[in-house]
Amino acid sequence: MLARQPGVVGRSPALRPDGDPGQVDVVVDFAASNPALIVLLVFLLGFVFFAYLFVRRTLTGLRDGFDEGYRGK
Repeated sequence: MLARQPGVVGRSPALRPDGDPGQVDVVVDFAASNPALIVLLVFLLGFVFFAYLFVRRTLTGLRDGFDEGYRGK
């Protein structure tokens, strides 16, 4: 029976010619062993994207309001 390292989920990592595991396998194993962290990162990324769109819409609306007010005088 082979000894397993902690955090390795269920597959043996592919090895490059120099003997190191491939980068994709390391990332997949990390994501599979830490699902709560991945959910948190996705939530934070979604929040930042939403905040950017919200601020952008607010500022463009403010600019349009100033332009309409200036043209009305």
